[in-house]
Amino acid sequence: MKLRQTSWILVAGLLLTGTVAFAQDQKQDQTAPIDLNAPMQPLDTPATVPGGNRPPVGAARGVSEPFDPQTYDPAQVAPDTNTLAGLAPITLGSLQHSRNIFDPSISFSQIGQTYPLTSQSSGPSIVTDQSFVSGSLNFDRTWSEYHLSTIYNGGEIFNYGFHGSSPSFGSIPPHYQFHNLAFTQEINWARWHVILKDNFSYSPGAAFTGQGIGGPGLAAQFSSSLGTSLSGISQSFQPSETINTGEADRYMNSVLGQAEYSFSRRSALTIAASYGLLHFITPGYFSSSLIEAQAGYDYELSPANSIAILGSYGRVSYTGLSDTTTEYVGAFAYGRKITGRLAFQIAAGPEEIQSVGAPGLGNFNLLFESVNSSLTYARRRGSVSINFVRGLTGGSGVFRGATSNTLSASARYQFTRYWTGSVNAGYAINNSLAPAGVSSLQFDNWFVGANLGRQIGYHAQVNLNYGATEQNPPANCPVVSCGFAGLQQTVGVSVNWHLRALGRQ
Repeated sequence: MKLRQTSWILVAGLLLTGTVAFAQDQKQDQTAPIDLNAPMQPLDTPATVPGGNRPPVGAARGVSEPFDPQTYDPAQVAPDTNTLAGLAPITLGSLQHSRNIFDPSISFSQIGQTYPLTSQSSGPSIVTDQSFVSGSLNFDRTWSEYHLSTIYNGGEIFNYGFHGSSPSFGSIPPHYQFHNLAFTQEINWARWHVILKDNFSYSPGAAFTGQGIGGPGLAAQFSSSLGTSLSGISQSFQPSETINTGEADRYMNSVLGQAEYSFSRRSALTIAASYGLLHFITPGYFSSSLIEAQAGYDYELSPANSIAILGSYGRVSYTGLSDTTTEYVGAFAYGRKITGRLAFQIAAGPEEIQSVGAPGLGNFNLLFESVNSSLTYARRRGSVSINFVRGLTGGSGVFRGATSNTLSASARYQFTRYWTGSVNAGYAINNSLAPAGVSSLQFDNWFVGANLGRQIGYHAQVNLNYGATEQNPPANCPVVSCGFAGLQQTVGVSVNWHLRALGRQ
């Protein structure tokens, strides 16, 4: 009860803070309404601003505005300044936005969800109804060499038709909450580029598949409407949640910092670090903390191509337990970007994993291959994004350390002025840590989601969404509940209302 009260106080405080800031901005900057049919203009970079060789708007904003009724024009994109050795992947660049954005919104969703009664996809299942009432806040402010962004999404979910407890289903309450909050502060001082971020989430399910927040279809809708800020961090810097569990309340929080120093237009040194928590409020799972540090040197071969060498250190500890897992990684990275059109990067190299005090296994070392890659490609009406990460993870609360391979992808297309569609999908394989020659436990799961949206007027939008997910757990579940083994499907409709006119930048 206290957690629920605290959560709603947090939401109210964010809305109040943003409202005051918005009112002040309106007094200081009375501008004429933006013509929705006018072409988007490129970013201005005044020569009087320190660090004028950088665009003042951070690349984390992305280029695919979900509510923009115009087709995307790559010619109007400012170049990205992210480095290969940073905590955020390189992007296509950033479109012009208003210097200040205040956009609260409310959403109501109704979905039907199937739960399998057996591990067979074609076996019997039950159907439940869920209602979602949620709110979002997108607050963005740019002044001089500073850029502040805060994005929140959260609400209450009501279950109908089935709730209770069982060994297979875990505990499904009649209603519960979910919250996502991302805060970013970017600073440009001449040769310095500094990023501070904090990402927080609370839900009864894994973030990877959208478990606990309506499945992958509804999760894709939230992600699209809130831009890329909720997911614009490399997965290696955050606690992993790529294994579905039974319904179990948990929260994840990551605090991240990065400092980049440019020696010249071609070379830069980047140092990044993060501290993350994955804590399960529901007992029976492994809570963990993650420390990650990385340093690297970038060199630009040409305006489109760059390379980097980097090294990283990570350490995973488990709450109330003495065993720890440590990693050391050295990697070579290559990146290619064509502003507004293509962004590709890959980093690969050897990884040493050290496990100390693992129960029944003792101390052991593993040699592994670390890979971190991403690809984004955009045209005037659509875009595609693919990410692949391979390396050590904390085990998602199910294992005490794991080696994981995670593939995720998304695509978006604007059919007409008001109709847009998007799809998202992912696949993950997680293996528990074990010495060479000793068998390990494995989870693999996949998901796919689809979304079709229709803008109504200047402030409202209706979305239809579909999602499917399936997990194959080992025969013996290592925690209190490994969730559903068979196919789960969701079908739903959502109505969203925004204070800010849709498509207004």
